[in-house]
Amino acid sequence: MFDFSSIQGNILRGYASFQHARFICLAIGDVGDARRLMQKLLDGGQITPGQWQEKPDATLNLALTFEGLRAFGLPEESLATFPAEFREGMKVRAKVLGDVGKSSPQHWDEPWKTSRVHILVMIYGRTMDALEERCRTFRKLLPAGITELGPDQAAESFSNDGGKTRREHFGFADGLSNPDVQDVPREAAASKDIGNPDHSGRFGKIPLGEFILGYPGEGGDLAPMPLPNLLAHNGTYMVFRKLAQNVLAFRDYIRAQAESFSRTIPGGLPDGVSAEDFLAAKMMGRWQDGSSLIEHPHKPVKSLANSFGYADDPAGARCPLGAHVRRTNPRDALGFGGKTMSRHRLIRRGITYGKFLPAGERDNESRGIIFIAFNSGFDQFEFVQRFWVNFGDDFEQGNDTDPIVGVGRRGQMVIPGDEATGRRPFICFDIPRFVETKGGDYFFVPSLAALRLLASGRVHAS
Repeated sequence: MFDFSSIQGNILRGYASFQHARFICLAIGDVGDARRLMQKLLDGGQITPGQWQEKPDATLNLALTFEGLRAFGLPEESLATFPAEFREGMKVRAKVLGDVGKSSPQHWDEPWKTSRVHILVMIYGRTMDALEERCRTFRKLLPAGITELGPDQAAESFSNDGGKTRREHFGFADGLSNPDVQDVPREAAASKDIGNPDHSGRFGKIPLGEFILGYPGEGGDLAPMPLPNLLAHNGTYMVFRKLAQNVLAFRDYIRAQAESFSRTIPGGLPDGVSAEDFLAAKMMGRWQDGSSLIEHPHKPVKSLANSFGYADDPAGARCPLGAHVRRTNPRDALGFGGKTMSRHRLIRRGITYGKFLPAGERDNESRGIIFIAFNSGFDQFEFVQRFWVNFGDDFEQGNDTDPIVGVGRRGQMVIPGDEATGRRPFICFDIPRFVETKGGDYFFVPSLAALRLLASGRVHAS
């Protein structure tokens, strides 16, 4: 059994009920000041663990880049044991990740564009007042040897069903299908979490080691551990990406294609379903309310039931083979009882930024999502990004990229026909890039015990 109270919050237990967030980037100029700040935060109980006795009004968590660990005074023999992707950082990995063109680092927002962030402070509040108070309290602690790199990043989740389900800016339910992880207390897990499928079609819990260092993963092996073990144990790696969503481009494209798409449907559209809603659902792989296309291929039913597979839909008649959610979590779609995808799950804790744009309105505001994902090795995230999002061969899609978040500038997507209903195939041509990267980096999220070790300055690789 693992020590849930030593793992930082928002990893195994999500902060779904904390609607407001702010991300503060810091640079270390004086290692002594950095260690004293860390010790002060720990002694004051200000860093939020994964398990609490009483739910706080606001939370605070920390993550460090590779350069941040170096600035903290980690010896080179310890730094050398971290994975290559982490040592290089997201800017260096930009081409690998598809961050090219307008998504390339030269077009990123500050502070990501010109600075190298050392520490990312993630503060969440149940109310805006609670968030602001925690931010003020934290900033008062900053010593002269720590510099805040502006601007900070505000974020706020929203929903349109009374707060039950978060939405992202394209209008779809978000935060569905996170991994159902072994040994996580029932009260900390979300009902929408889902494990990995097996040969019988059932879903089993995912080993903790797929996300937390120091525990067995799928296959019983441990992910490579940086040294010393006390620094790595109960820690994890975090992918942080600021992703801008071009809502107007998405809506305009759907609107322009919808009439042609509707002509492929014999007998007209199902009652209560518009051509725009139907086409958008085919590209995303779910209805906007989160209903599964596999179980409800003709209309949404306001169901978040999640125990479905794709094996019985091999041609993509219900959920297209190239749809976004089918690519990023293919479940049993790739055969072998789901074994080919079981090492590529990610815990996602994204939160939107910017104001929601009501249907029919237009503006020039910036909006998108702060994509946050946890894994026990960056190869998990990079595999999904490189081979499932930005390439389609595993899904019989050739070079076609993900229609929602892929890098294709004038991409295409095949929506297969459906023999059961007589719906004919449809091809979406000239899909623009709806999502652009505006910043981010790779982070290490130490346990609370490891943060004490960092504060002590007594880290030795052996």
